[in-house]
Amino acid sequence: MELYHSVVYPLTLVVFGATAIMGAVTAITTRFGSVLAWFGTSVWIATAIQAIAVIIGLFSGWDVSLPLVLGYALGGVILLFLLGIGRLGEPSAAELKAEPDRPVLAPDQVARVNGVAAIIVGVAAMVIAWRLDVIVASA
Repeated sequence: MELYHSVVYPLTLVVFGATAIMGAVTAITTRFGSVLAWFGTSVWIATAIQAIAVIIGLFSGWDVSLPLVLGYALGGVILLFLLGIGRLGEPSAAELKAEPDRPVLAPDQVARVNGVAAIIVGVAAMVIAWRLDVIVASA
């Protein structure tokens, strides 16, 4: 429990917060779109570390509500699929499934969509990390 509170929780807050900030920077200035992709990778890694820590904690005897903790952990994993959602508007994605009404976004629009998605994912992931920390600390 102490390992989660002292190591995993601060790590996830830093990574998720930096991703939200980088998302805002990318939404404002689209030239940082390629840098945002690295932050997306770090969010995947931090979420995996968080999920592994929760699973290890549950098997080591945390006295917490199993559905609540697993629900928050699963919610954190599901959030990851919003990262990079702008790729659905790229021309290559439109070629795969030709629909006359499918929008094709310019590269700067894709970067802005990815930036806003990174803000949403970063903030939501920080809230999930905080709730997990509160639940684990109350055990």
